[in-house]
Amino acid sequence: MGFQISNLREQLNFPFGIAVQKGLVEDFSGIQKFGYNDSVGTSFETIWTNGTDLYVYPTTATTAVATSSSTDDNGSTVHVFGLDENFDLADEVITVGGSASTTTFIRMHRAFVASANTGVVNVGDITVTVDSKTGAYISAGYGQTLQSIYTIPRNKRGYLMSFDIGNSKDLELEAKIMARPINGNTFQTKAFQTIRGGAFRKEYMIPEVLTEKTDIEMRAKASATSSVSGGFELLLEDYD
Repeated sequence: MGFQISNLREQLNFPFGIAVQKGLVEDFSGIQKFGYNDSVGTSFETIWTNGTDLYVYPTTATTAVATSSSTDDNGSTVHVFGLDENFDLADEVITVGGSASTTTFIRMHRAFVASANTGVVNVGDITVTVDSKTGAYISAGYGQTLQSIYTIPRNKRGYLMSFDIGNSKDLELEAKIMARPINGNTFQTKAFQTIRGGAFRKEYMIPEVLTEKTDIEMRAKASATSSVSGGFELLLEDYD
């Protein structure tokens, strides 16, 4: 399906996603989240590279600090993206092994290595800590976070457009998208899929609507330990 864009010279035909990313669809923007967990077990785990635990969300906005399991990364810079104390979009470049950010973060959904002190990618595992919790985790050699986690910013509405899941082994796998509204204290299942081996993708004709400040993440469990990749796409709408 195309999306018609008009300008002063001519009418252009763009796929809708490209039009959104080009800023041609007023009040809308797009988010792609993708993650990986190399040891999903028989209990549900967040799809991210920081081990087998569920992601723990900060409860207090604090500055962020980046450290690495290898001193070779000290002096590298990491660009961190998240939400500030007001749940507005915020980002800052900080130094691994250096000073804390000047921005205070209440959520953190992505980080990448902006400059490497040694080589062209991070040598060790880089942890970005906020509120004494791991907000972002960049596994050695990956150069950016792989975590299927996002929080809808303030004054925005989210539409869940698609999700995908992949399993490295011929095993039974259960995957779900979980969401927690800011005015609630429980996560709710918004999508659920079972597969055996291989991969699955769902695109919504009628998307799930997610209110501002809602936490969203993908979780999975397998019949035996397996590597799992997965992610989701969101369309964000601005409103006053």
